[in-house]
Amino acid sequence: MTTTQTLDSNEIVPLRSADLPGGDVPLRILIAPWGAVESTSGAFVVDDESARLAVEAFAAHGTDVPIDYEHQTLGGEFAAPNGQAPAAGWIKSLVAEPGVGLFAQVEWTEPAMAQLAARQYRYLSPVAIVRRADRKLIGLHSAALTNKPAIIGMAPIVSRDSAAHAAAWRELRRRLSLGDESDETTVLIAAAQRLSETDANEAANKAEQRVAEAQRTGKLSEAQREWALNLALKDAAAFEAWLRTAPVLIPLGRTQPPTDAPAAGNDHAREAAARAEFRAHPELAALTTEEAYVADATRSKH
Repeated sequence: MTTTQTLDSNEIVPLRSADLPGGDVPLRILIAPWGAVESTSGAFVVDDESARLAVEAFAAHGTDVPIDYEHQTLGGEFAAPNGQAPAAGWIKSLVAEPGVGLFAQVEWTEPAMAQLAARQYRYLSPVAIVRRADRKLIGLHSAALTNKPAIIGMAPIVSRDSAAHAAAWRELRRRLSLGDESDETTVLIAAAQRLSETDANEAANKAEQRVAEAQRTGKLSEAQREWALNLALKDAAAFEAWLRTAPVLIPLGRTQPPTDAPAAGNDHAREAAARAEFRAHPELAALTTEEAYVADATRSKH
């Protein structure tokens, strides 16, 4: 489906269907890619000058650009039998991304959204104003929903996977307590933050559990709990290495210590054991001093 009409020294040319991002009904669309573009109405160019002129022309016009059905806004051979050209949506703004293309922000009508969601219409065909002298796109006349794109093989607005894709994004927004208007970048940032918080909470819970296990088995006194928790959070591997070799300092359910532990009431033996333990684990020096560690160990026995 092609047409060429004269507008002063320019042409109005229906382009290929736009290559659009995923989503149930996308709101941001690629009007034309950067560089040389092939169309059944002839090749044209989108470059820095072209994009600047198109954006300036849109701003100067001061009104939204219509998206119709089957190019009915062009009239002539595209006119509807009743002469009407109802809007499927409105292009609210144009923006250029150098090296990528010319993009439009779209506001769809409710009937068009329903038709796109049901895949009754699948393609969008922009209508460009092309300068005859150098075949540069310099403006946008309109765009149309169609099922007959000018170039075969172009990506549809709504693919078979779009419904599932949109449902997944809606569920993710709900789980993150975000509004439906949140774009994908906002959702991804929020999801990354939530994952970081989850990882931190899991690490804290695991550290608490390992420290509690050390206390339960008598290898850690209450006075040493804070530095042990800091070690478990800072370096879990170092904490596990300490826990595997740490002696029992507080026998549980006993009136006598284990046979390999210092005799009860022998302060010198307890002090020696604590010093030996501290020196066997260099990582403890990052959390406390040897004297403070020994003092905690011996004080817990009185």
